[in-house]
Amino acid sequence: MSIQTPRMDGPVAGRRLRTARLSSVFTVRRAAALGVAAIASEAVLSAAGPGDPRGLRLIAEVTPPGVRSLTHVLMALVAVALLVLTPRLWRGTRTAVSLSIAGLVLLAALNLLKGLAYEEAVPELCLAVLLVARRAALLRPAEAVAHGHEHELGAARAIVARHGEDSISPFILRPDKEFHFAGGGVLAYRVFGETAVVSGDPVGPDGSVAPLLDSFLALARAHGWRVVVWGCSARHLSRYRSLGLRALQAGEEAVVDPARFTLAGRPVRKLRQSAHRVQRRGWEIIACDGREIDSELECEIDAVETAWRGAQGHLLGFAMAMGAFESGVQPNDLYVLARSPAGELRGVMRFISHCGKLSLDTMRRVGETPNGLNEALVCRALEIARRRGVAEVSLNYAGLGHLVRGEPHGTLASRLLTRGALALLGRRFQMDRLVRFNEKFSPDWRPRYVIYESRLGLPRAVFRVLQAEGYLPQRRRRRSSARWRPAPRALPLPQTNGSGVGESGSLVDAVAHTVGDR
Repeated sequence: MSIQTPRMDGPVAGRRLRTARLSSVFTVRRAAALGVAAIASEAVLSAAGPGDPRGLRLIAEVTPPGVRSLTHVLMALVAVALLVLTPRLWRGTRTAVSLSIAGLVLLAALNLLKGLAYEEAVPELCLAVLLVARRAALLRPAEAVAHGHEHELGAARAIVARHGEDSISPFILRPDKEFHFAGGGVLAYRVFGETAVVSGDPVGPDGSVAPLLDSFLALARAHGWRVVVWGCSARHLSRYRSLGLRALQAGEEAVVDPARFTLAGRPVRKLRQSAHRVQRRGWEIIACDGREIDSELECEIDAVETAWRGAQGHLLGFAMAMGAFESGVQPNDLYVLARSPAGELRGVMRFISHCGKLSLDTMRRVGETPNGLNEALVCRALEIARRRGVAEVSLNYAGLGHLVRGEPHGTLASRLLTRGALALLGRRFQMDRLVRFNEKFSPDWRPRYVIYESRLGLPRAVFRVLQAEGYLPQRRRRRSSARWRPAPRALPLPQTNGSGVGESGSLVDAVAHTVGDR
C-alpha cells in the first residue's frame, strides 16, 4: 500500500512567510551581538588608555582619590564580561539581553567617570536604548507549543509506519509534540523553557539519522535552544557522541521474546499461579485487535479509561506515552481485557502494533480486582504474540533499573551515595517492585539513555526532562505576541511509501506508578 504525504502547498507557503519573518529577527539579534562585541572591544582598549586630560582634571576635583584607577579596572571587567555574553546574546538568551543592556549603561557611566568621555558614552547609551526598544526581537522564541498540523502528523505517521522499529517510535506521534523532518526521517520534540526535549530516537530509513540530527541541531542553535534527547536506545550513541553530545544510562526497558516465553517450569511457578488464580475466581481474559472492537465495547473501554484518569492527580509521561492524546481505537493494536465474574469490564491493556512488534502502552484497572490480574493480562498478550509470530513485546521501562538489578560501580563513596539515593527513591517510587514485576517474564533488558550537551548542563537537562514527564510544574508564561512564536520548519516534508513502553517513561516515571499504572 502506498502512503503519500498530504498536500501542503498552502501550509508550506505560510511557513515560508513565517520563516522569512523569523530570519529578520535573527538578523536583528546578530547585528546587536556584533554591536555589543565592537563596543566591548573598544572599551577594553579605552580602559588601557590615559583618558582626556581636561576631563581628568575636572573629575579629579569632584571625586575622591583613587576613583580614576578603579574606573579603568571596572571598565575592563565590564567590557570582558560583555564579550563573554556576546555568544549568548547571539542566541537570544534572556539573561544575556538583560545583562548586556545593564553592562552598556554601566560602561557609559564609567566612561564619564574616567574623564567625561562623551564620545564613547553616547554610542554605548544609544545601543542600550536600541536593545531595550528591540528586546522582543532579540529574545529567542518563547516555548514552542505544538501546532497540531495535520499534514506534519500525517507525514510522521507514514514514516513511523514504515521505519518505526524501536519500541518508543510509535509514541513520537503524540500531537502535542513538534516534528522536524530531514533526510527522509523525522524526530519529535517539545521545547520547555530554553531546552528542546527530543522524544526517543529519530525515525527514518538507513542513512537518515545523520542529516536529521545535523539539521535539528542547526535549528536548535538558530533558536538558542539547548538539546536533550530522552529515552533513546544504544543504536545511535556513536552518532550522538560524534556531535559532541554525552550519554548517560537512565534505566532499562524489559523486552520479551514471545517465542521463548512459557508458563511451564518451576522458575515461573508464581507467575503461573497468578494466571490460574484469576481464572479460578471467575474472571474472563479476552484478547482482540482494534478492528474487532465494536462501538459498544469501545464505550466500555472509554468508561474504564475515564474512571482510571479520574482517580489520578495528573497524567505522567512524555517520550514513552501517548498521555491524554490517545487517538481512539487503532485497528492493528492488541487489546487485552479483563471482565469480572459479573461481566463488568475492570481491566484494559493496550499494546501498540509497530513493524511486526508490540509495545505496551496502557495498563488500566478500576474497582476491585484480584491479585495477579496484571500478570494474567500480560501472559495472555504474550500467548497471542507467540501464536502470531510477533518478534518482540516491549513491557515496562524501569527508571534506574540497571542500578536496582546490579551492584553500583565506582569508588566506595560513589557506591554508598548510589545506594543511599536508591533507598530514598525506592520508598517513594517503588523501583524495586517494578523491576521484580518485569523479571517475572524473563525479559531481555535494554538500556535507555539521556543525551545531553555538557556535564554542567546535566542538572538542567534532567530538570527539563522531569518537566516534560509531568513530575515538575512548568512555569506559566505570559501570552506572547505573534512575532515571538517559532515558525514551523521550512524544510520540505518527505514523500514516503510504505505499507514503547507505555505511560511511564521518565527517569523516575516507570517507578512512580505501581505496576498497574504505566
